[in-house]
Amino acid sequence: MCPCGSKKKFKVCHGHHSNSPEPNIYHVAAEVRTLTRKGECYAPHSMHNECSRGTISAHTVSRSSSLGAIQRNGHVYSYPLNLLSLHKSGGRLKPELTGWKQASTFPGFCGHHDKRLFEPLEDVPFMGTKEQCFLIAYRALAKEIHAKSCSAKQNDLRATLGKRSAIASMAMAAANKGVNLAIRDLERHKNRYDQVLVNKDWKKVHGILIEFNDIFPIQCTGGLNPDKDINGLQVQNLDWCGVTPDTINLASFAAEGKSYFLVCWLSDSDCSGSRFVAPFKLVSREDLPAVIGSLILQTTENCHFAPDWYEGLSNAGKDWCEKNALSGMFFGDLPPPVVSADQTLFMGISVSKITYL
Repeated sequence: MCPCGSKKKFKVCHGHHSNSPEPNIYHVAAEVRTLTRKGECYAPHSMHNECSRGTISAHTVSRSSSLGAIQRNGHVYSYPLNLLSLHKSGGRLKPELTGWKQASTFPGFCGHHDKRLFEPLEDVPFMGTKEQCFLIAYRALAKEIHAKSCSAKQNDLRATLGKRSAIASMAMAAANKGVNLAIRDLERHKNRYDQVLVNKDWKKVHGILIEFNDIFPIQCTGGLNPDKDINGLQVQNLDWCGVTPDTINLASFAAEGKSYFLVCWLSDSDCSGSRFVAPFKLVSREDLPAVIGSLILQTTENCHFAPDWYEGLSNAGKDWCEKNALSGMFFGDLPPPVVSADQTLFMGISVSKITYL
């Protein structure tokens, strides 16, 4: 579609002009919504014959335990990551109150597999087993694949918008290449995760599980290919080569009245995963919550805040959240997470237990 909003194909509308049209933000946003509407079941392919019809709005962050632990009157704060919200805010990244039934959902599993695959996680007490930690990571990986697949559907739209200038064209081409490579790498890792799930090969699951003495106010899931650890030291080399980089998945969640932070990976990513979490043991347990808060804001968009916690922050504290989130979204070379000088950010929260999987 042409970004001018004519609903005509670009080549028969502005495509023959020397200059591309000025993009209409509302029409572009509508086109993005159309391109990202459909989902699919990300259960292993060998299980697709069992799929129930359609997909459901699956929660990447558990509604009953995790979002339920931080919600107030059925609401949490979430980032409205869409073009219109960013346009209206002038590019500022401000969380908004969101109904906890809608927060963190994506059309990633059919009803049958959302129930069956995650029974050992949702229907029994959380004990921090390798299987339970793997299922948290598996759901996070599925969410990352869905997000990148939706982005890939926008490749043609980005290419059209990039025709306005040579610089924009190069930027959009690089963005599209990055999306395609990310999908390639995620699908390779998804195949490995599927094998572990089907074979119940939990010995290939590794990670670190950190337990807090109180409910951590930011609940999230995400995945990344780490190039540096929290001290800024290189973990692996990321470039445009054909090698699939190591990947890790992380989550901040609550279960059985306790709050946890998980970093999880498989054996094929053990080199980078082990290097990434090694510095955690050197951070004091009182300072670690602020480091973790900074880390997850920088590395995942799927963050949800406790309303009482976020509204209780000073302006400096809210700016701290925005600064960390923006650094992860718009800069490829992330600064190491730092402990904020504002000691009220995570007052009363410390680490009570660290377990290596």
